[in-house]
Amino acid sequence: MNNKVKEYRLKRGLSQEELAKLCGMPRSTLSAIESGRAVPSVEYAIKLSKALGCTVEELFGEEEKLIFCGLVDGPFVSARVGEKLVIYPMDARMLTLLPPDGTLKDGKIEWFNKSTLPTYVFAGCDTSFGLLSYELVSEGVRTVAVYASSRKALRLLKDGYVHMAGVHLGSFEENLREIKDFLGSGYAVIRLFSWEEGVLTRKDAEIKSFKDLKNRKLVWLVREEGSGSRKAFEEIKEEVKAGLFREVEGGHRELAFSIKNAFGDAGVGTRLFACEYGLEFLSVRREDYCLCYREELEKDKAFTKVLSALVSRRYREFLKAMPGYSVEKSLEKVLL
Repeated sequence: MNNKVKEYRLKRGLSQEELAKLCGMPRSTLSAIESGRAVPSVEYAIKLSKALGCTVEELFGEEEKLIFCGLVDGPFVSARVGEKLVIYPMDARMLTLLPPDGTLKDGKIEWFNKSTLPTYVFAGCDTSFGLLSYELVSEGVRTVAVYASSRKALRLLKDGYVHMAGVHLGSFEENLREIKDFLGSGYAVIRLFSWEEGVLTRKDAEIKSFKDLKNRKLVWLVREEGSGSRKAFEEIKEEVKAGLFREVEGGHRELAFSIKNAFGDAGVGTRLFACEYGLEFLSVRREDYCLCYREELEKDKAFTKVLSALVSRRYREFLKAMPGYSVEKSLEKVLL
C-alpha cells in the first residue's frame, strides 16, 4: 500500500522508534506500514495522522496529480510542494548533485527511485545554492536548485511550484518592496549576502572605463526582463549610450560565455563570471541577495535544516571566497 508516512515522519524530524512510541505501536509494525508491506488499522491510521499533524487522506490517500514545471523529455527530479507532486526536468542549468528520480519520454514517466526524503526546491540564479545539496542529503534532506530570474522565481513561488525564491533586484529595501508587491503577506525574507554586478567586456576590447563604453558602437547582450542584471542595464543604458542590444536566454554564466565567444561585445553580469571567463569588469552596483519562502514552512523541522545550512559559518566562509560576494552585512530576516 502506497503511503507518505516515512516522508511526513522525516519532515517532522522523528525516528521510527519515536513515532512508534507516540502511536503506541511496535516499531516493526511501523516499518511494515512505511514500506507498504502492511495496511494499518483504522486506529493506527488515525494515531499516525495525529502524531504527524496531517489527515489520514494525506498519509494514505491516492497518489496526487503530477504537476510539470516545464515538460521536457529526459531525466527529472521531483518534490512535493504543498499537496502537489512537481516534476522538474534536469538540464544543464539545474544546480544539483542528485541522481534523477526518473525519466520522461513521450509524455510517459518511468520512475527509477521515488525518494521519500523531504525535498525542497529553490528557484534563482545563484550558483552557490546548488553546493548545499551534497551536504544536506547526508542529513536526510534533499535540495534542488532550478534556474530562474528574480521575478520568474517569485512567480514560481507564488504559483506553488517551488519552496524558495532567490531575489536580487537592488538593495534589501528594494527587494522587500518588490517581493511584498508581488506576493503579499505570509512570507519570510532573509538577506543572505550581497554581490557585485557590472559591465562585462572582452579584454581585447580595451575598455577600461564607462567613458570608453560611450565612444564605441557595441552590441550589448542583456538577460530577460525581471532579472537583476536587466534592471541594472536599464539604469545605465542612457549613460553608456547602448543603442543595439539583444536578449540572451539563460543566466549570468550564459551571458559571460556569449561575450567571451564574441556573440556580443558587452553585458551586465556578476563579477564571479567575469573572473571565471577572463573578462574585464566595470562595477555598476552592489545588490543584496535575498531568500524568500512561505512563513509556514518554518514549522517543518526538515526545512529548518536547509535554513541552518544557509546561515551556517561554513557556508558563509565559502561565499566570502567567491569573487564579488560579500557577507559583511549581518543576516537580516523580515516577515511580510
